[in-house]
Amino acid sequence: MLQCKDVTEETSNYIAGVEGGLPLSKRIALFMHLVICRCCRNYVQQFRQTIDTVTVAKPQEMDATDRQALAKKLHAMCDKTNPGDH
Repeated sequence: MLQCKDVTEETSNYIAGVEGGLPLSKRIALFMHLVICRCCRNYVQQFRQTIDTVTVAKPQEMDATDRQALAKKLHAMCDKTNPGDH
């Protein structure tokens, strides 16, 4: 029987399905563990929800110009709130 730590180590392969390369015997053992362990079921569900959220949101990294503009705005705000600290 698998332990909870085994589930956390193999969750991404389990969710990936056949493409993940997880042997059928291990997939069945993971499934059986999930049947009896509510905590691991919740973990796998949260893992799936995270993947879905990231897939939908499609986060993009900001370029250097955006960070510089933000830094300037933050500095200006600090200057207004604390004018004598520099």
